[in-house]
Amino acid sequence: MTAATVKIRHDEILVGFKPIDDLHKEFQDILDALNDPAEADYGQHLLALHEHLLRHCATEERFMLQENYPHYARHKRAHEQLLESVSDERRQFDAGDIAAVRRYAAGMMEWFAIHAQSEDAELAGFLKGLRA
Repeated sequence: MTAATVKIRHDEILVGFKPIDDLHKEFQDILDALNDPAEADYGQHLLALHEHLLRHCATEERFMLQENYPHYARHKRAHEQLLESVSDERRQFDAGDIAAVRRYAAGMMEWFAIHAQSEDAELAGFLKGLRA
């Protein structure tokens, strides 16, 4: 099965903390549009993905700072790498490399599911523990 045919289920990116889960659902919707050949306007959807990820990462980082999350630096580094990767893809799109954008979009959900199940799930557990 190739990355393009792997379908990650919504429950694989949900972490049980509504503000983060809402961001994850929005992410999935944008990525689904980017991966739909009938729907994809690569420039528009890649920009939407980048804007979403900027807001998404900032929101999670705000939670981490507000609650003195002990793994902030590690999680922020993952966000920085993610944001740099989408910036790179936008540069490739601008250079006319649509195939690179298709490969990136096809593999992004698998990466994101791993990040959600590790980094974000750990953050959500910490935040839920504070509210219990």
